[in-house]
Amino acid sequence: MSAAGDAPRPTVVALVFPEALAPPLVDAIRARAGVVGVPVEVRVVAWSTGGETQHQLDDARRAVLAEADVIAGFSVPAEVQRLAPRVRFVQATAAGVERIIPLLQGTDIRLASAAGLAGGKVAEFAMARLLTVWSYARTLDALQRARRWAPGEIDTTPIAGRTVLVVGTGGIGQEFARRASAFGLRCVGVRRRPELGAPTGFERVVGRDALTSELPDADAVVLAVPWTAKTTQLIGAAQIAAMKPGAVLCNVARGSLVDEEALVAALTSGRLGAAVLDVTVAEPLSRRSPLWRAPNTYLSPHVANALEPEFIDALARLMVENIARDARGEPLVNLVDLDEGY
Repeated sequence: MSAAGDAPRPTVVALVFPEALAPPLVDAIRARAGVVGVPVEVRVVAWSTGGETQHQLDDARRAVLAEADVIAGFSVPAEVQRLAPRVRFVQATAAGVERIIPLLQGTDIRLASAAGLAGGKVAEFAMARLLTVWSYARTLDALQRARRWAPGEIDTTPIAGRTVLVVGTGGIGQEFARRASAFGLRCVGVRRRPELGAPTGFERVVGRDALTSELPDADAVVLAVPWTAKTTQLIGAAQIAAMKPGAVLCNVARGSLVDEEALVAALTSGRLGAAVLDVTVAEPLSRRSPLWRAPNTYLSPHVANALEPEFIDALARLMVENIARDARGEPLVNLVDLDEGY
């Protein structure tokens, strides 16, 4: 304990993060803590983007974890409670926390996610990719390269009036609906608790049990729901078969939500019009994956939410807010239910 008149011990944050990406976030956390007067000491535990095995934790990393009050990052080490006995909560630096949850179950460590911070950025990405598909951008580029003037090869059907089924009405889903409404799109939401009503931008919402029955009316399906045991292969062969012929599937959530084998088959047969995939089951995607060659597939390497300065600033604000709340004994923002998975 500090002696009378001594400054309070700062909250030690172990930032489990790729070393090359850590400095901007460290600076942002320190700056925000200084503004609001929360004493914080940030120490980096260098971590690869793919995670680390237990034996790769050297003495220096273990020493940081042993002193940490809070762990922040993409993941946490196995046996986290033993390695970091002082830790009160983990602040994830992403909305998806499926890698962290199994490591905290059975402990008394709380988990807060970064859900909602990247909603606007990811929604913009999804909207841009859908517009690319519906505007026949690839065909137009091919015509230009071939120096062909062939307006008859382009579908000029208006985008306004089309229906998008948005699976997940949280931060990303709501931000997408806001943008979609500006283009005259109709958004129908799928949410776990439909009795809570339709957020702004949604024409209506249904429960997950009604997902398959809504698919035939959707011109596009946007996946923006967390990956949990209940949402694994949420879009399987039966759901893909129920989709409107020529519809677009857009996944900006997690690859495990989709049966990739069934998706490739539907794209190859021409049943689906296109697939927009920022995420895949295996990342990085193997060069042997049939997704690379599947017709009308728009692949990107999980970049819908890049670590731009605005996100870094928002993440730092969330971390410092939760550190202050923890000190006051208040509930954390974005507290995760370890049983539900989000």
